[in-house]
Amino acid sequence: MPKPANRCERTGRKKNPVISAKPRKSKCRRRCRRRKRKEKCTRSGFCEVVYKDLHTSDQFKPLPMQDTSNKTMYSYAIVNHGENPAVLRLEVGPNGSDYAVDMEGVVEKGMTEVVVPSKFMRYTRLTMKSKLKGQPTRLQVYFQAQLA
Repeated sequence: MPKPANRCERTGRKKNPVISAKPRKSKCRRRCRRRKRKEKCTRSGFCEVVYKDLHTSDQFKPLPMQDTSNKTMYSYAIVNHGENPAVLRLEVGPNGSDYAVDMEGVVEKGMTEVVVPSKFMRYTRLTMKSKLKGQPTRLQVYFQAQLA
């Protein structure tokens, strides 16, 4: 009596299904990886992240932190496209959850400000809010850096 094709000829046990050369990653992992913001880096070592159409509120809202440990020079350019001024805070921190204020400034309507940290820590982030209560404004922020 012939044995079925999906069984081993010697032992009679079921054969393992064919395993593809590339192991499949879980769907959740793939989705989470897609959601992460990516820096655009060129061969010359220039990196840029652009945050478009940010709306301020009466409370400070932070942008995602930047790991600046491998960067030699970095800065934020803030363009105010709205009708009201905004308050900016540049914060630095050692671990991604505790931050100290490095500098604070104001970007007036229609103006562009460049902010460069004066202190170095591993993580840097920019926080912003409306200068006048109840009067939000629209900002565009550029984080630009040179890699070490």
